[in-house]
Amino acid sequence: MTPNEMERELKRLQDIEAIVRLRSLYCYYADLKDCDNWANLFTEDGVFETDVFGVYKGRETIRALQHLPFAVHYVANPIIDVDGDRARGRWLLFEPCSFPVGKKHQPVWGMAKYEDEYRRVDGEWKFKHVKLMSHAWAPYEKGWEKERIIGQGKKKAAAKAKPAAKKKAKARAKTKRR
Repeated sequence: MTPNEMERELKRLQDIEAIVRLRSLYCYYADLKDCDNWANLFTEDGVFETDVFGVYKGRETIRALQHLPFAVHYVANPIIDVDGDRARGRWLLFEPCSFPVGKKHQPVWGMAKYEDEYRRVDGEWKFKHVKLMSHAWAPYEKGWEKERIIGQGKKKAAAKAKPAAKKKAKARAKTKRR
């Protein structure tokens, strides 16, 4: 590896580590309900998009968001691609949390993925676009296999597919016996 190649690789790794830190701060501030510091992680024209809570555009709109009454974000498996002052990232989220239901809080297991776009602004990485896509949100006491608040479509589709798959397997078995 030439000195120039080493320098580029070091810069790429430093950028990836800065983005990992950005995501860690996002989780930390969200869990503390620190709206100011959380919103400051976004660009001025940043977007926070979720399939559960809607789409919010602009740092000040993002700052005004209400956070969950209780949440602990655990993110894992980062896949980060850097291209100059732009980058993309994908993460998995596991989140024990509470959803507000009237005046009560419903304990929930959350599982989702993030697809992010990042921009380097004045030498600092920021979120340009955070997209949260749910895998499942399930009541704590029932778990994700017995009841899913979100993610039912896939579960129902899988349940419908099972009898069809069994029928197909039986037909194949009959054909093989002949």
